[in-house]
Amino acid sequence: MSSGKNWRTQLAGRYWVWRLYHFLVADAVAVQKPTKDKMIYEFLGEHLGRVADIGCGPGVFTRYLCAHADRVCAADIDAASLGRVRARNRAELNLDSLVTDAGKLPFADSQLDTVLFLEVLEHLPDDAAALSEVHRVLAPGGRVVLSVPVPPGEINEGEAWGHKREGYQLEEIVALVERNGFRVEKRGFAVFRFSRLSNTLIRNWRHWLRLPAPIFLAWVSYFDCLLNAKGRQKGAYLPASVVLLARKL
Repeated sequence: MSSGKNWRTQLAGRYWVWRLYHFLVADAVAVQKPTKDKMIYEFLGEHLGRVADIGCGPGVFTRYLCAHADRVCAADIDAASLGRVRARNRAELNLDSLVTDAGKLPFADSQLDTVLFLEVLEHLPDDAAALSEVHRVLAPGGRVVLSVPVPPGEINEGEAWGHKREGYQLEEIVALVERNGFRVEKRGFAVFRFSRLSNTLIRNWRHWLRLPAPIFLAWVSYFDCLLNAKGRQKGAYLPASVVLLARKL
């Protein structure tokens, strides 16, 4: 490995560098903070037991999970991304990591109490089989917090980990979850019209200027918090994401 690449890898593995990046640079993580992240923390709660974050990506929730769980497994199909999550959270003594396909989980039956499953189902050819796997590895009464995009959205089946479907309407995802042995206890919409606008601005900035988008473009998404709360709960204002809390029957 060249010295330049090694230097960049070491920086990418520092938690403070990652946090500074998200303080300065606008991306999907920043856009989701105003409405989606708050809901996920609320649905997770504080007593999580044995947890797996399946499809953890950059590990947005890793430190929260480690602070409120007995044991945490960060799992992802992308070994490089998972390596950065491990490096950034090297001080967390209750954290394990696992490279795995979400459709075939290497956990024993009833091994987990909580599963975090964010923006994964739309990437999988067989979404029902993946939910069946989550059901299998959860203990009786165990909980899953999941999110999926709401159409309209992108489909990029040609990419190995691309979207196989645009997303799900609320009725579709609730029915799919409940057909696979869960009871939906809470639901909510997130990422509304201003967040969609923010995403568009960020994409256009990167496309035309070939530079990271500045964080102030993500601040546009905070205007979603000013939209009528009841309207947001009913799915008004073009929500781009739905979040569910479901319990294994």
